[in-house]
Amino acid sequence: MNKSGLVIRLAVVIVFTAVIVGLITTQLFYRYTFLNEQRLGEQSIKQLYNTVSPTASIASYLGDEELAKEVINGLISNDLITAAAIKTDVLMVKSDNYQESAAMLEFILFSPFQPERSVGVLFVKANEKYLVEKANNISATNTIVVAVEALIITIISIFVTYYVITRPILSISKALHAISPGTRERINKPLSHQKSEIGQLADDVNSLLAKAEQQMLREKSLRSEVQVLESRFRMLFENATSAIVLVEPQGDILLYNQVFEQLIEKLKLPLKKNYGNYLQDLFIMKKDLHEQIRIAFTNDESAVAELELISYQEEKIWVQIVVTQLITDDFQENYQITLHDISKRKQQISLLAQKANYDSLTKLLNRQAAEQHLKQLIFTRVPFALIMMDLNDFKPINDIFGHDAGDEVLIHVASQLMKSLRKDDILSRWGGDEFVIILPNAIKKEVTNVCAKLAAQLSKPHHLSQYNKSVSVTASMGVSFYPDDKLELLELIRAADKAMYQVKREKSTNKELYLAFSSDLAKQANDSTSA
Repeated sequence: MNKSGLVIRLAVVIVFTAVIVGLITTQLFYRYTFLNEQRLGEQSIKQLYNTVSPTASIASYLGDEELAKEVINGLISNDLITAAAIKTDVLMVKSDNYQESAAMLEFILFSPFQPERSVGVLFVKANEKYLVEKANNISATNTIVVAVEALIITIISIFVTYYVITRPILSISKALHAISPGTRERINKPLSHQKSEIGQLADDVNSLLAKAEQQMLREKSLRSEVQVLESRFRMLFENATSAIVLVEPQGDILLYNQVFEQLIEKLKLPLKKNYGNYLQDLFIMKKDLHEQIRIAFTNDESAVAELELISYQEEKIWVQIVVTQLITDDFQENYQITLHDISKRKQQISLLAQKANYDSLTKLLNRQAAEQHLKQLIFTRVPFALIMMDLNDFKPINDIFGHDAGDEVLIHVASQLMKSLRKDDILSRWGGDEFVIILPNAIKKEVTNVCAKLAAQLSKPHHLSQYNKSVSVTASMGVSFYPDDKLELLELIRAADKAMYQVKREKSTNKELYLAFSSDLAKQANDSTSA
């Protein structure tokens, strides 16, 4: 028999409960019986006093010692009393073993003719040992009777509980254990519990079995559908044109398709299980990747970014990365990362940007790109110097040698100008033979030095190999400062342009002149107006 079975456990609980209750009950009953027998002993002594009190009162009133002894002897002959004595003003009669003690019971004797007059005292000592033994014997007997009754009730309770409750539940349990879920097998309801709670339990279990059968049939059907869908999704996954990777938050790769493997081979990197969080080790700009993912996840969106991959080959590889957060049914967090190769599109955009922002002849920034730089500097309030430059003696070269020679000179000028500028300076071809130079955070002295270098570089002759001739050009330069001279871009350009044309006008009389500042022209104008 199973030691952990319901029958054994229920029997142990009933026996244990019966033992505890029996012990408590027998102890209480024993104590109650003992105290009750003691009270009965005291009542018996009082009854003896009531019996002998008339005779004791006469003996005390008359001072009759013989009569008093008869009373004493009659009292001590009872098992309830071990010693007795009668004491009056003239008489003291006591039994042989009488000794005064606090345990003595005192009874006042009154005159038989004058009930209110006290004539003596009757001392009685109860037989405590006899009373205790008698009370113990009766209590023990009653306790045994109660214990036997409790045992009988316990045994009956165990059998009744087994046949009425435990046995039907065990039969239901065995039947349920033998049933295979999803079949049409059901539990038979016990005959004696057709309408009881146990019968209701059997009905509920059968109802659950019926629902389980329906659920398993439905799941079987769904499982077959899922298998079909899984095969289709796997086909899509494997045949996707973009790399798809499923990763854990720590970066461990759970799943990837063949395109991802081909991408790793193209990057000439080893195929590993972990490339860092969000595959960050594959990207050059890791911080940009993390920042864009953080912002997107904060807004509960998928993260999308266009970044360059690390590659050990000359060709640059750009991808559009899409990171989607996935939460599984067991609340596990994973990330689906899709990498779309956009290298060709990036190359096309780069070529378009090159055409849109750079001069096709000199490869310098064009006017549109230069204006964008100027607007950005003004927007961010960065001080700068704007140099407007126009070439002198360029038109005769074009007229004499043709446009090809002119183009060659312009390319030469662009290269000479680049040699004289600082790293952060910006050079652009403004149009024709005009150039604009932007010097961020430059003071007047620095601008003067840069312009001097530019003039020196341009003064060097350039040999036209096609014509075996050397030609040279000079430049006229006008300078305006932001924000000291003007705050608006158009006004800055006009101020620099005005200073440049002032140099061109004065160059006929001063061949060495190549530079003028807008602020100097404004000062001269103010001085002449004041004069």
